[in-house]
Amino acid sequence: MSGNQYTSFFEEIQEKYVCTIENYQPYGLGEGALRFRLTPKRIYQTCPHCGDSETNIKEYKYRNIHGGTFNGIPVIYALAQPRHECSRCFSTFVEEYECLRWRHGIADEAENYILTMIGSMPMSLISSNLGLSVQTVVNRAQEYAAEEKKVMLSCRYKYLSMDEIYIGHKKDGSHRIYWVLNDNSIPWKSNNIMIRIGRSKNEVIEYLKELEHGDEVVAISIDMWAAYRDAIHEALSNAVVVIDRFHVMKHAEEAINNARKNADCPKDIKDKMKKDASLFLKYWIKLSSDELDSLDYYLCFDKNLEETYYLIQEFMDFYNHRDYDCALEYLCKWESKLFSSNVIERLRPFYDTVFNWLPYIMNYFLFRITNGRTEGKNTLIRQIDRMGFHYGLDCLQACIYSHDRNQEIVKWRRFQKKLERRMLKKNKASPNTASTAIEYTVAA
Repeated sequence: MSGNQYTSFFEEIQEKYVCTIENYQPYGLGEGALRFRLTPKRIYQTCPHCGDSETNIKEYKYRNIHGGTFNGIPVIYALAQPRHECSRCFSTFVEEYECLRWRHGIADEAENYILTMIGSMPMSLISSNLGLSVQTVVNRAQEYAAEEKKVMLSCRYKYLSMDEIYIGHKKDGSHRIYWVLNDNSIPWKSNNIMIRIGRSKNEVIEYLKELEHGDEVVAISIDMWAAYRDAIHEALSNAVVVIDRFHVMKHAEEAINNARKNADCPKDIKDKMKKDASLFLKYWIKLSSDELDSLDYYLCFDKNLEETYYLIQEFMDFYNHRDYDCALEYLCKWESKLFSSNVIERLRPFYDTVFNWLPYIMNYFLFRITNGRTEGKNTLIRQIDRMGFHYGLDCLQACIYSHDRNQEIVKWRRFQKKLERRMLKKNKASPNTASTAIEYTVAA
């Protein structure tokens, strides 16, 4: 690649070639292409071996250079590259170009287009836009994935997040599951570090040991999968395990759903409950007055359902506490209410889950990290994999790396605007506070 990213191949050849448009076929007419004919200006080159300026053109080497895309059609330069011969030492040489690697038929513009678009469109479409074969695009994507992987594994991370993605079925009928590891250190972005196949304890240990600075990781957010916890304790002994709050709330929602399905009420009421199942899962503060009336109507049919609902709603307030000790005290009070209720046996599976993972659940109040952005990244990975009709792992990794790099500046600007709005609110609140303090002083 060129050392100067702002220099294009088209700009570089202006001094050495006469550029004329040979053919232009817009998109939809035939194959579609914009072809340039490059005719060399007969400028005598200095011999790189002896330094003699008296050189002659011995022969021409005709080649096509893929220079990017224009309005959805490939840009192709028909280059007649001269081979010079020195009249003193009789050595031959071919001049090189800064924006074109030696014996390479793809300019920097085309390579940049590949690396920018592989996460946004299928590789077959990229190849047709550039006039290249699909295998050429795949090869460049795999090289890019290997380059970025070395960079990501050598970085220093404070917070990590790991999860798995169910992609679909393989040809033999088994499940296709990817294990993902994301960086959760920076609040305005979550870059993918690596994607692997397999999520057993031994496999995850091998993956985590690939991190060059794994001993500097402070905390890792995971779901309730024991293999992840055990692998972290063995591979990253300094890291603290944090159970994702959204997975805990998912278990709470399952408890409400089970109580709704087993409610003792007429069938027509149970069918209405099924249609309005979101009312039972929504946080009660966010319900409108009409939704509250409907919910009260449903709860009056079964006292066990009503008691279960209010117990789970009280548990949802657990994550609203900002302090570790206050949250633990609140959870102890909720536990007392649970054991004095009539639905303890119904909520026993949920209680056992919380009790077994309690130390790791409480770590959330110390580090405040979740799998929220990782879940969003998982959705993106599924969409990209579906777009490519199940990419290979290397190509999928390249697509995710490309998408992360393209979105970094967008997310940074979005985070900057968020900070600006927050500062404006503080500035608007501070004059009122100051004037109130002045009035109080004068009155006193």
